[in-house]
Amino acid sequence: MEKINRDLLDVLTQAIENPSMKLSTAEKDRLDRLRDLYAHILEHPLESRLQLRNYLMNRYDIGRAMAYQDIGLVTAVFGNVQMADKELRRFQANELLSKASAAAMAGDEKRANSLIKVAMAISKVNRLDENEGEQLPWDEIEPKDYSFTIDPAVIGIEKEPGIEEKSRKLLQQYTQEIDSK
Repeated sequence: MEKINRDLLDVLTQAIENPSMKLSTAEKDRLDRLRDLYAHILEHPLESRLQLRNYLMNRYDIGRAMAYQDIGLVTAVFGNVQMADKELRRFQANELLSKASAAAMAGDEKRANSLIKVAMAISKVNRLDENEGEQLPWDEIEPKDYSFTIDPAVIGIEKEPGIEEKSRKLLQQYTQEIDSK
């Protein structure tokens, strides 16, 4: 996964939240490119990263590295559409049913029945008709309470006598050495 430029991500996120925010020309162009990429991903959820990269390179005349950075930014902000597998399969089945409906209206019953069978097979194989299962009660989860200590006895090590005094002297010594440089 590409390293995400957090400063750029923050600027672009703020620009999305505040449309009146002043951006440089390069930032505006990048924001427009990212919006276009996200719309393209939603329209073509099955495209690979390579196909998305090629789309960006051809449409915006940018290099490979920049295209992959843009893909990484969109993925970081909006998530990976392809990973939403069940929803993607549901989308595919619905698209096939829409095509079947169009074929039936056009009088092509054989094609309509074939498309319906494919949509039903996709639904059955991916278990789209089954309940998603019990949702986790996220609001009821409470983090454990941890307390930190510098006492070595907690892990079974005897405390060295005078360690605080040694630590204070060393801190003072090294602080003086650093200050004198």
